[in-house]
Amino acid sequence: MGLLLPLLGTCVGCGDGRVKVQGSVTFDGQPVEEGTIAFEPADGKGTSAGGTIKDGKYTLSGESAVQPGKKIVRINAVRKTGQKVEAGPPSPPGTMVEQVERYIPAKYNRQSTLTCEVTASGSNQHDFPLTSQ
Repeated sequence: MGLLLPLLGTCVGCGDGRVKVQGSVTFDGQPVEEGTIAFEPADGKGTSAGGTIKDGKYTLSGESAVQPGKKIVRINAVRKTGQKVEAGPPSPPGTMVEQVERYIPAKYNRQSTLTCEVTASGSNQHDFPLTSQ
């Protein structure tokens, strides 16, 4: 027991305080197939964290984990339009690719109104049901 107490003391303050954050992202009721999500400090102090959204889900852990505190959340995504467009340089002339469009409104990214509180302990499940209206 006497050896255990000094070892416990060495773990106090271990890590950088970042925590795992996960959740779902939908747009007009449908999962966002592919996109990105970012958590920025609402007070502008500290580091931002972010990652990918795949099939409506995201998990930020390890190097992508989030510092606790109030956050501004920014979500971006693109989708295929069903049309083909010329790829342009450096692809050979005439190379066609799927056209994509940004479809998440600015109120969820550039001018985001989304916020959440990331806590130092407990569950950090944050779901974002976005709408086009």
